[in-house]
Amino acid sequence: MDSILHTYNLSKSIAGKQLFEDATFDVYPEDCIGLLGPNGCGKTTLFNILLGRDLPNTGGTQRKEGLQIRCLEQIPVHTTDTLVRDYFARLAQTEDVQHQMRQYEKQLEDPAIYESSRHEEILEALRKLQMRTSKSSGNAQFEASRNLLKELKLQDIQPDTPIKNLSGGEQQKIGIASILSQPQSCDLLLLDEPTNHLDIETIEWLEQKIAEIPCAVIMISHDQYLLNDLVDRVIEFRGTHLEVYDATYEEYEEQKKIREHIKQQEYQKAAVEMKRQRAAIEQITRRNRYNIQINSRMKQLEKLKKIENPILKHYLLKFHFKTVLKSGKNIADGTGISKYFGDKTILTNTNFEIIAGQKIGLIGPNGCGKTTFLKILTGEESVTNGTLHISQGAKWGYFDQGHLSLILENTLLEEICRDHKDLSEEDAKALLGQFNFKGTMVTNKVGQLSGGERARLAFLRLIMKPYNLLLLDEPTNHMDIESKAAIETALNSYTGTVIVVSHDRKFLDTVTDTIFFMDEATINMYSGNYTMFRLQRQKELTRLGGKDLAYLSMSGLTKYIVKKGFTIWSIKKKHAVGEEIYIGDHNRALYEWAIKGGLLKED
Repeated sequence: MDSILHTYNLSKSIAGKQLFEDATFDVYPEDCIGLLGPNGCGKTTLFNILLGRDLPNTGGTQRKEGLQIRCLEQIPVHTTDTLVRDYFARLAQTEDVQHQMRQYEKQLEDPAIYESSRHEEILEALRKLQMRTSKSSGNAQFEASRNLLKELKLQDIQPDTPIKNLSGGEQQKIGIASILSQPQSCDLLLLDEPTNHLDIETIEWLEQKIAEIPCAVIMISHDQYLLNDLVDRVIEFRGTHLEVYDATYEEYEEQKKIREHIKQQEYQKAAVEMKRQRAAIEQITRRNRYNIQINSRMKQLEKLKKIENPILKHYLLKFHFKTVLKSGKNIADGTGISKYFGDKTILTNTNFEIIAGQKIGLIGPNGCGKTTFLKILTGEESVTNGTLHISQGAKWGYFDQGHLSLILENTLLEEICRDHKDLSEEDAKALLGQFNFKGTMVTNKVGQLSGGERARLAFLRLIMKPYNLLLLDEPTNHMDIESKAAIETALNSYTGTVIVVSHDRKFLDTVTDTIFFMDEATINMYSGNYTMFRLQRQKELTRLGGKDLAYLSMSGLTKYIVKKGFTIWSIKKKHAVGEEIYIGDHNRALYEWAIKGGLLKED
């Protein structure tokens, strides 16, 4: 099979930092590739090179003639998009026009440009470029996406809806609808953090859509369940090199362990050989005799020094949360709790109990009031009706998803010393180093940090104080997989109580033992992690027939048992003998053949 895109010897550095070098790989028509690596390693930069928006320092790309590429950016909506129509009109523009507009927008970000009349010239040139794509083109692009917008529950959105009136989740959904519409005219889809700002229901909807799309896909994502369900190849940034795995995500994890074991053996052999070469050079030098082999041995020694310790090379955060005295059996409980914001109802006559030591996952659709519930517990928001009791021994720490607790004008050193005046600069630097903030970076302003780096800094501030109740609002947003793994480990060893808002299913499965599901102005409590909650919800839906209870967007499910193992190739999902599958309107077309063939039997 011929590739649709070939990259060869790509290298790229920015501001003296080498992002990657000698990157060579191919993309084939039916690929679904996971592009992995830590925050800041160059994944988005690589996307920009594939799109032709940026140039590599060396190497290049070869495309199939007429290759059509679409990209969902991390922030789909630009500052120049005033109305929803403007966003769709921009998508209808050619890549050349979009590139020129980005150049103008970049110039307008420089404050110095406003000291002359140059900014007026750029604004006028930008206006003329925008006029080249007509209003009708934006409307046509919007109409092509209307059915998908309806599936995403944005049927009330109109072309003249102001962008500023939309939440981050709604803007992300508009971006998703636009790039998934008319899939037959796309050859390669690039997805940069597609699950940002989405609730779990929408993430699972998106998974199905990506599985069905008839083109190649490369996705940057830290959602391990999404990767596990979809990808059949992995490209991983390891230092400044890219490693290619022709494997599913699950197979990649196993192959990666084997490769790291081999590299560790190579490092150990190199260490032994270095010791032997040094001893030989010292012995010859002590004799004060010239030996023609010294130069050769020195060159061998220099080569051996370049072999890196794979354990030290790939940094993994390690930390733990401090705890204080116990808070009593019940850390909080509410009776008959109601909460309103004008005409908007958040909770109605709701009862709940939070037991000390519980690890609670707070989930529900976007906008249902999860952050408001956390703020009720902190006292920042009051209840409209009902009785709320918080244990006198409760000492809470709050992680807000917008990192609003951080002062952007502070340096990193100033920020962690802000509440710890007795902390020495040496100790502060050691703490920052533990969270991979090293060297001159500690004197950078907080405002210069990426989203993932701000999240790490906010976590560092959180663990510096002893709490027995942690309220975490989207703590893993923008974090890479290794950082998330470190937080999971820390929370699992934490003896206090945790309430975490998250849409990351793997994180919820690893950390939580209870699920609070917010929907229809109430809280339903389920014992177990996210997967156990999902099974319980499916059983409820099955038992109650066609009634739509629907966080999972399913109705009228029927339980089937797998009698003979099989694979649904369109979504790359394997089913083993004895497995339970709940089938309804949402997935019947996928399993109809298995039911007719006797591979599934109704239970």
